[in-house]
Amino acid sequence: MENALTFAIGDVHGCFDELRSLLELCRKNTGGIEHGFILLGDYVDRGPASNEVIALLMREQAAGECRFRCLRGNHDEMLLTAAHPARSDADLMQWFDNGGKATLDAYGLDDPSELPADHLAWIRALPVRIHEEERFFVHAGVRPGTPLSEQLERDLLWIREPFLSSRQWHGALVVHGHTPTANAAPEVRCNRVNIDTGACFGRSLTAAAFRSNKVGPAFFINSDGLRFEVLENDGYR
Repeated sequence: MENALTFAIGDVHGCFDELRSLLELCRKNTGGIEHGFILLGDYVDRGPASNEVIALLMREQAAGECRFRCLRGNHDEMLLTAAHPARSDADLMQWFDNGGKATLDAYGLDDPSELPADHLAWIRALPVRIHEEERFFVHAGVRPGTPLSEQLERDLLWIREPFLSSRQWHGALVVHGHTPTANAAPEVRCNRVNIDTGACFGRSLTAAAFRSNKVGPAFFINSDGLRFEVLENDGYR
């Protein structure tokens, strides 16, 4: 459908209230046209309600009222590793030291292996990329100079440099999170859009709205109800 909207949402990190508010605000800003959601990963850790975030996302996908797709982030991956029977002490401590304690507190558990089996299975089944025409949705970014079809999963989940400083066109506009922006606002570059605005640090959660007939974002909206129009996309092909 021409001008259909896709809302991409950045790193949630257990911020359930912000996610619920943002989903409602996005739906109010569709103008009544067809729409869908892509979430960029990192649903757990740091924030206070990882359990409620996962449960909400599972319900949204099961409802099937619109296209609701979720990607896996590096924190989701760390949780899976920490919950695996073959984990090492180092695996467990890496996750715990990067916000895992907040996830355990949210579930009221002492060990990540005790998380509900359906929650772990849902996370495990998440893809790490969505490529739609001239947009590439991913958690962290891509390796410059490597074709999108040949990107390594570790880079898609973890990369920062040399991706963040690259001005190279990667074959599509990369829409990502993973690295919180410096000023709590989305970051728009000629080859990428970063919508991790640091919700778990007391900032707002942000969505970028993309129309089907243009590459770059049409507008941004955050969980505080602020909407920012994007007037020009001169850098996009």
